[in-house]
Order: sequence, then C-alpha cells, then structure tokens
Amino acid sequence: MQLTSRSNSETLRAGGVELPAGSWVLLLLGAANRDPRRYPDPDRFDPWRALLNPLSFGAGPHYCLGAGLARLEGQVAFSRLLRRLPELALAGTPRRRLRLTLRGYDSLPITVGEPVPVADLDAPAGTAPGTP
Repeated sequence: MQLTSRSNSETLRAGGVELPAGSWVLLLLGAANRDPRRYPDPDRFDPWRALLNPLSFGAGPHYCLGAGLARLEGQVAFSRLLRRLPELALAGTPRRRLRLTLRGYDSLPITVGEPVPVADLDAPAGTAPGTP
C-alpha cells in the first residue's frame, strides 16, 4: 500500500500550507518509509533493518489491528520458505507493475533449486535430516 487519505477535523498548517477543516490530505506512505533523513540507505530492501516506526501499518487511532498478525505471518512464512528452498535466487530481471497504489511485479523470475523435504523442516534443532 503506497498511499491513503485523511480528512482533518480542524484547520491546521502543514509544510507552510494552511489546510481548512474538512480538507482531504493524500498521504504517501511509501515515500515516508523511504525518507533518507530517517532511514539509512532507504532504497535498499533490508528485512533486518531496525524497526524505526514505519508508517506501513498507520498510527494512532488509524493503526492497523492486524499489524501484529501480519508481522508474525511474514516471519513464519519467509523463515519456512527460505529453509525449504535454501537455493532460492533470482533467475532474471524482475519487471515491475506500474501502479500507483498497490505495487508489485508483473514478472519475478526465480530458480528454487532442490527443496528440503518437508519432514526435515520440522526436525528438532541439532538432529540430522532424515533421522527418526
């Protein structure tokens, strides 16, 4: 999600511009989350970057109720995917989908290599794969 809108309930000033009560404001979340004054190397994807209060899930009364679940799902899904497919890699040039709000890819060529058997993913740490 790249943008959202809000209406202000009272007159306010933002960036030197007066916004009368009831004005609609377009918030560019994607741009805010890439502010170089706040995020070092903001254009580089870094899933281990320290959480610096990104606007991705909103804030205050508009905070996403599902944010915790979404973060947990991402941790579980990506961890499991990378353990199952340790050779996962790009196999060509990704082609972005040109959309304003919901961005993504039209094409993301990958190779997966040899998958780790599902049974081995659930083995306790320190046990050899395939052992009973």
